[in-house]
Amino acid sequence: MRAPGKTTQLMIMDACVLIGFLNADRTVLHLISRYVGPVYVVSPVVEELRDINDPGELIELGLSVIEPEIEDAYIAAGNITSISFQDRLCLLTAQRHGLTCVTNDTSLRRHCKAEGVPLLWGLELLLALNTAGGISQNIAEQIAQSIHETNPRHITRTILKQFKEKLSRY
Repeated sequence: MRAPGKTTQLMIMDACVLIGFLNADRTVLHLISRYVGPVYVVSPVVEELRDINDPGELIELGLSVIEPEIEDAYIAAGNITSISFQDRLCLLTAQRHGLTCVTNDTSLRRHCKAEGVPLLWGLELLLALNTAGGISQNIAEQIAQSIHETNPRHITRTILKQFKEKLSRY
């Protein structure tokens, strides 16, 4: 049964966003999958996660771990760009399967925009989750604050302030 307000948006998450949620409150990942939409992670991204020993842990959190297409792996390995191999695989997989890329990484965002891949910021998932009734504003704000504290480079004070302003409007 679908949760109330759930979208049909299919998403792929990069390591930056995934690590932020794992550090802040890993249970929110299950809620995002349930209330916002299915979330995929390419297997090479799992290898970047220090706190995850087995892809099964992500599956238990409601995420789907997928293997990239071999053609995409060859393309990602052969392209020398300002984004990592794993980020390039996220982009290529999103393109191939019509997924929205969830990332806070400005380089990956720039590449996705250039390739016409839909984008979401990690904190936008908390807004969507709150709107769908899956999480309270207070909890969403606490999780965002925690993500900011562990990753102030990508989630700056300005971004956190903007998030809180948007959250208060819902």
